[in-house]
Amino acid sequence: MDSPMNQFQEGLGKSLVCIEYPGRVVNVDKMLNTLGGIRSISTAYCEKNRRLELRFRPDDVFCKPACGDKHQVSAVLLKVKVRRKKTDDQVISTKARVVGKIRDVFKFNNLCDFQYLPMHAPPNDPMKMECIYKTLVPEGMAPLSWIHNPAMYFLPPAAFSRMDTVQGYMYRKDAPAEATVPHNIIGRTRRRRSIHAIFVNFDVPEVPKKPRDMALKLLRVKFLEEQHLASVRKLFEERPVWSKYALMCKTKFSNDQLKFLLPSVAFYFVTGPWRVMWVRFGYDPRKDPSSRIYQTLDYRLRRKGGMKTKVKAKRSYTNYLLPYKMTPACQAKVALLNKELPYSSSEASEKSKDGAELYQESNYVFTPGMVPPSRQMFYQYCDVHVPEIQDMIEKVPFPVPDVKCHERDGWLPSGFADQCREIINNLVVETLKTVGPYADDSINLEANTSRKSEGISDSSESEGQDEEEVEDEGVWEDDLDDLQEDETS
Repeated sequence: MDSPMNQFQEGLGKSLVCIEYPGRVVNVDKMLNTLGGIRSISTAYCEKNRRLELRFRPDDVFCKPACGDKHQVSAVLLKVKVRRKKTDDQVISTKARVVGKIRDVFKFNNLCDFQYLPMHAPPNDPMKMECIYKTLVPEGMAPLSWIHNPAMYFLPPAAFSRMDTVQGYMYRKDAPAEATVPHNIIGRTRRRRSIHAIFVNFDVPEVPKKPRDMALKLLRVKFLEEQHLASVRKLFEERPVWSKYALMCKTKFSNDQLKFLLPSVAFYFVTGPWRVMWVRFGYDPRKDPSSRIYQTLDYRLRRKGGMKTKVKAKRSYTNYLLPYKMTPACQAKVALLNKELPYSSSEASEKSKDGAELYQESNYVFTPGMVPPSRQMFYQYCDVHVPEIQDMIEKVPFPVPDVKCHERDGWLPSGFADQCREIINNLVVETLKTVGPYADDSINLEANTSRKSEGISDSSESEGQDEEEVEDEGVWEDDLDDLQEDETS
């Protein structure tokens, strides 16, 4: 017979997941149905920051779920067996056994979203509500005639509340009249917060000569030393124009560090031939024809057939999750306490796989035989290591002194970017044919060779370096989050 100590150790060898169900469980199968089944529970447990959804009406597709967050605990599950007398209900004996240890528990401590039931009041009896669910959602395999049946308009939003946790709102005074946002602003919900970086358009009369004072003060606030700043300045002395990913690869600094270092040494071009690039203070590429090698080459590769697994988009709306499906990131930001010099190659190899991908040379350099990491890339001509393209750049004659820099083509002739895109596209297609078992008819890749077909203009108001692709529409937008930060942080 096993001793209590052996039973205790045997029970601790099993790991369990606890769900604090907000209700009385009478039928376990119905309880699991409200949680979406074992598959949904496994998904919430395995995926990072995924929340567990509890739908009190699991058969209603319009039911808004109550969400449970996963917490780390140190607990054990006990099974207690109590023997009682049938006559007077007196306890005879009690026996406890450890079933397993619990490390993760899902708790439903948040508020539930508003519920909007598919109900309708008939005209003949407004005081009576009728359920119209069957007219909105078919049962089983409905015939084609079901689509033509009359139905009431019922289209509730995916979520009524933006958050399900109690928030403390800090009231502020109204902004002065002269600081209000113009009425003709489209697609902007808040004013620009650029962490004191300087953004310039192509038509600016003079380029900035020095950074803002607050940008230098933020370096001390974020515990960034002079050694970090000197490393970035040295790169800009060697080359006056850089992209953010190129600097990340060269310095091995994180995105959070460069977010405060770059505004101290360079300004950001929003439009023109050097858009989405950082330029050294005091250097005006519009007056230097040799800066044509630093111009931006916007290469976009479209795929058809089964190429999605080979060349992916940086972001895709197809994998979008509703806000309540992910754990809200409400934690306060911490200061950058990393005071070390750039990481060495051995230290960089110890980084996680997700972090190491940011420091790969393929994020900003193109060479024959490689596949771009995403279907939209911003290269600089000097980083396109294709002999044919480099020969084309060398053969371009320098303009006469009276010629001005073109707003779109810069110091290169018209159509030069289109030819480079076509060359790169042919190289990528040949590479993709060799890396996968795809026939010629399943590979149909084409690069956009006109600005109009790209869905973006040089006069677009963009601030970030990371671009977003909207699949199947050919429209990309710049991501502003990398350069937007509260000025008070």
